[in-house]
Amino acid sequence: MVIYVSPTDANGEAPVYAPLMKELLTTRRNIFLTGRAGTGKTTLLKKVLQRAGDKAVVLAPTGLAAVNAGGQTIHSFFKFPPRLLDRADIKKMRAQRLVKTIETMVIDEISMVRSDMLQAIDEMLKMNRNSREPFGGVRMILSGDLHQLPPVVESQVEPILQDAYGGPWFFRAPAFHGAQFRLAALKHVFRQADPQFVAILNGLRNSRLAPDQVETLKKRVTGRSPAEASETHIVLTPNNAAAWRINQQRLEELPGVPSIFEGVADGQFDERSFPTEAELELKVGARVMLIKNDPQGRWVNGSIGTVEALSDKDAFVSIDGETHRIAPQAWEKYRYEFDSDKKAVNRQVVGSFRQLPLRLAYAVTIHKSQGMTLDNVYIDFDNGMFAHGQAYVAFSRCRSLDGLELSRELRPRDIIIDKTAFAFGKLSILQETEDFLLADMKGEEFRLEGG
Repeated sequence: MVIYVSPTDANGEAPVYAPLMKELLTTRRNIFLTGRAGTGKTTLLKKVLQRAGDKAVVLAPTGLAAVNAGGQTIHSFFKFPPRLLDRADIKKMRAQRLVKTIETMVIDEISMVRSDMLQAIDEMLKMNRNSREPFGGVRMILSGDLHQLPPVVESQVEPILQDAYGGPWFFRAPAFHGAQFRLAALKHVFRQADPQFVAILNGLRNSRLAPDQVETLKKRVTGRSPAEASETHIVLTPNNAAAWRINQQRLEELPGVPSIFEGVADGQFDERSFPTEAELELKVGARVMLIKNDPQGRWVNGSIGTVEALSDKDAFVSIDGETHRIAPQAWEKYRYEFDSDKKAVNRQVVGSFRQLPLRLAYAVTIHKSQGMTLDNVYIDFDNGMFAHGQAYVAFSRCRSLDGLELSRELRPRDIIIDKTAFAFGKLSILQETEDFLLADMKGEEFRLEGG
């Protein structure tokens, strides 16, 4: 079961962030919005976008991230080629009127954006807006957590980025320093209420677990296999094959023949951006995860339920003791266009994918668990973590220590942290509370402890 804890009041506002919202809404400063897992970054960003109106665009580095954010991929918007970018890629765009209309550009999952791409964005906006201001005078809001997903960098590209920018992280681009970004770091954790668990997560985040915290985590090892644990917990694993194997094994153990639901893709919607399987196999009794918010608020993206019945098109799923009919839903792929009548930015649907908003929920890869809030989590270390921030992402999905189970003891090599991810500027504190930090960033070698 997933319990959704909203960081907003009845009016859709987060009272603890009210002073910060005022800063975001009443100034034109460029902002790097960050914060720990479960601090409400997505909710805050949505409120800012609502106020920004039809002069704003939302971009993301991957197709799935763009679908989740309700925007367009960076590559598609700027027509960048899928490789290392250089000055030869800075060109006049056909959509110049659109680019000149934009006042605010949001880039979500900014931790996955490489330095060459942010630099190219800056130069493309300058060229196509005929402006030498940083990012062509567009107000930039970069959102993401440097402790989580890193940029994907091929081995042959890494030394080139090191020589050209000092590394692959987005803040290594000269454009980032030239635009004088202000840091807005959210600190109020809504997902976890237990101070002991929050402290452990901070230790994992910064690779500084205290001896008593290590001992606490040892007690979460039960000796159960991932397959056994999947009866009561959602297994998080770094391995795609392991997640698929567990889900298929549990589905096959259920009686009866599976029903296959065929997803339908239309227009420009790449298979890599599908939020669930194109051929979704389900049986009565299967544990599933809802992967789209219900407009009536009966479930959210990440809610867990059990299939009670299946029809030709629909699934009937029990969530928190109440059965709901789940019908196919559409995910849309967008492209921004210029509306000549309104002189505004228009978001045009260019593709869609229609399928039941469900996924088998016995096991999920750690990367796909990003953003989820779960009650019972079993972390399968498999052959070990292999990416920066992976352990922190896995542990921080769980709401409490009581709901956490480990396949084995946590080892130092499981906590992989790229320390260069935090060397992006000294702080000049403007405002600091228990709930958020607002600061200017200057110089090098800054580390945001636990924030």
